[in-house]
Amino acid sequence: MTENLMQFIWKLRLFNTIGLRSTDGEPLILMNFGQHNLNAGPDFLMSHILLGDKEWYGNIELHVRSSDWDRHHHRDDAAYNNVILHVVWVNDKVIYRSDGSVIPTMLLSVYVNQHLLDKYSTMMNTTNWIPCQSQLSSVDVLKKTMWLGALSYERLEMKVQTIFSLLADNDNDWEKVFWIWICRCMGLKVNAEAFHELGEKLPISLLKKYRSDTLKIEAIFFGVAGFLSGNAHDEHVKLLYNEFVYQQVAHGMEVMSAVWKKLRMRPYNFPELRIAQLVALFTDKSLSFSMILDLENLEDARSLFRIEQLSEYWKSRVLPKGKGCTAHSGRIGADTIDILIVNVVVLFLFAYGKYYGIERYIDKAIDFLETLPVEKNAIIKRFGEFDWHAENAAQSQAILQLKKMYCDKRQCLHCRIGAEILRSG
Repeated sequence: MTENLMQFIWKLRLFNTIGLRSTDGEPLILMNFGQHNLNAGPDFLMSHILLGDKEWYGNIELHVRSSDWDRHHHRDDAAYNNVILHVVWVNDKVIYRSDGSVIPTMLLSVYVNQHLLDKYSTMMNTTNWIPCQSQLSSVDVLKKTMWLGALSYERLEMKVQTIFSLLADNDNDWEKVFWIWICRCMGLKVNAEAFHELGEKLPISLLKKYRSDTLKIEAIFFGVAGFLSGNAHDEHVKLLYNEFVYQQVAHGMEVMSAVWKKLRMRPYNFPELRIAQLVALFTDKSLSFSMILDLENLEDARSLFRIEQLSEYWKSRVLPKGKGCTAHSGRIGADTIDILIVNVVVLFLFAYGKYYGIERYIDKAIDFLETLPVEKNAIIKRFGEFDWHAENAAQSQAILQLKKMYCDKRQCLHCRIGAEILRSG
C-alpha cells in the first residue's frame, strides 16, 4: 500500500462507504470527501463529516500508518491544525494535534475490496509491455478517445516548457530558438543532441546577412559542425574550409564538441547530408520563424520543407569529401516533413500562442496536428496490436505521451485508462 493508492481510492470512492466507524467505534458519515490538494498541506481540503452526534468541517489527511503523522512532523505544522479526520491503512499509534486533542481516525483498509488491490498489484508487478495490456480491450472506445485528447494537449504543454527555457537562455530571440530546434529535429533521435549544439553555435544574425551567399552559409554550417579540415583533397571542401577559417577569425565562431553518430545509419540520414539540407532550407527556402506564423494550411507548411534539388556538389554525395555515390535529389522525405511539422511548426505555433496569449495560433497548431496523418513508429504499431489505433498525428502524439509518462513509469493511478480498469468490477 502507498499513499498515492490511498488517495486514489479516497478520491474515487472505491470503498464501502456504508456503516463507517472511527477507530474509537463512533459512527462516521462522509458528507463531503473534500477537494484533492496537489500542493503542500493536508491531502483533501474543505471536507465535511458527521462523527457521532457532531458535525465537522475541515481537512482530511491520509497515511499508510498513523505513526506517519509524527514521522512527517505534522504536529508542529499549523497547516494541519484543521485536520478533522486521519485516514490510515494501519492504525499503529494514537495521534494528537498541537493543542493536545486527539484526531479522529478511520481505518480505510477494512472497507476496501481485496479485488481492487489484487488488480492494482497485478498492474504494478507485471512484466508486460504496458501494465494494463491484458485489460486494455475492456475500456470503452469513447473513454480512450477522450483521454487521448487530453494527452495530446498535455504533450504540447510539456514540450512548450522546453521552448520557453530556450527563449530565456537566448534573450527571447524566437528566430535563434527556432533554428536551434529545427537543427535538433533534423538530427532525429540519434544525433539530436549534436544537432542541438550545432544550432546553438550557429551565428544566426550573421547567417541572415549572408543568406544569398550559399558558399558562406555552407562554410559556416559545416565548419561549426566540425566537418571541414585543411588537408582535404576535395576542392570544394578546401574552398569551404578557407572561407570558414576567415569567418571564424572575423567573428569568433566556435566549433562544436559533440560527437556525430553514424553506426548502422542509412547514408541518407548521415548528419552531413542533413546539414546540406539545412543549408538549402536556410538559403533556397529562406526559412524563418515569421513564415511559420503566416501559414494558412497544412500544404503550405509542407512546402516550406520541400527541397527540389540540392546544389550540384551534393547531387551525388552524402559526405562533403571523397568519391561520389549514386545520384540523389537530396529531398527531405514526405514522412520526415510531416515529423518536422509536428515537432517544429505545430510546437512553435502553440508556443507563440501560449507565450503571447493569442488563441488563433494555438487553434492553428491543434488543427494541423489533427489533420496530419498518424506517425509511423514502433510504439504506435504496438498499441495497434492491442486494438488501439490512432486516427491522426494528435492521437499518435498522445499515445507516445501515454507510453512515456504513464505506462513506462507505472503511473496507472494518474491515467484515466488505469483508473477505469481499477474502478470496474
